[in-house]
Amino acid sequence: MHPNLVDHLQAFCAVVDQGSLTAAARELRRPISSVSYSLTQLETQCGFALLGTGTNRAELTPRGRVLLAEARSVVERARSFTTHAQSLERGQETHLRVLVDVLFPRADLNRALRAFSAAHPHARCQFFNSSLATLWDDLRDGDFDFALTLAAAIPSDISARHLASEVLAPVCAAQHRLAQMPQPLPMRAFDRERQIYYVGSPLIDMERVGWLFSSDVWTVNDVDAIKSMVVSGLGWCFSAARTFADEMQRGEVVRLTCEDMQFHPARTVVVAWPAHRLPGPLGQQMLDALTLGLGQSGAQSGGQSRSGA
Repeated sequence: MHPNLVDHLQAFCAVVDQGSLTAAARELRRPISSVSYSLTQLETQCGFALLGTGTNRAELTPRGRVLLAEARSVVERARSFTTHAQSLERGQETHLRVLVDVLFPRADLNRALRAFSAAHPHARCQFFNSSLATLWDDLRDGDFDFALTLAAAIPSDISARHLASEVLAPVCAAQHRLAQMPQPLPMRAFDRERQIYYVGSPLIDMERVGWLFSSDVWTVNDVDAIKSMVVSGLGWCFSAARTFADEMQRGEVVRLTCEDMQFHPARTVVVAWPAHRLPGPLGQQMLDALTLGLGQSGAQSGGQSRSGA
């Protein structure tokens, strides 16, 4: 491979994009003679013309048209490599490991991640489902950069940024018996109906202590499976409002009300990390994207906050 192949491909793409050697040289901030030399060297290496000659120098030949997309890909990958190397040189991490509470609003998370990935295409992220039964201990162990969760309180050794507020409520299928009863429901009505409950590990009997209100409980370790079971009428479950947003809009699921306010617990949507280990520059930028994505600026959230468990 020619040692200056990327430079030659960059010149080739620039001439096509800008429409002339002069404009390409201006775009690349290189002398016209340098751009012309790159094209000549590239065509010599290929063994055939990629562009026309004379006044048609910016027009692609049939073979040049075939190779243009591949040339663009090589140039873009070279730019990505350079950006990644510069980030490493500045000491900026490029790999994030994030714990995500199963109740965390995924639509908002995905919106924030789209903005973050557009600004940081070189970042590599890993996301792991969790719940409050294990989340704080997992975060303390040091294998994760931060966690996204719905919490009633934050442990004293954890720092957190407030993102939003959420009120949970029981939900069930529109055809379920609970949905046919007058609202608000008495607490005893739920005890007679099956509750679908998230449990992430076979080693844990029940998670989120205090949220069991039925003598008939089925546990599941996947939120999509819980949604499917609720929609099919197999039982009711606690849910954040946005978890079943599409199903509610289609009339498949209804949000129930109860006379007892235990069935409508308020939770704070937060991003949290160990107090002694702040996220690095890339992690901070994801935190900022999450703050914007969940509709609240860092100034409104007051930055970092901490409260006792």
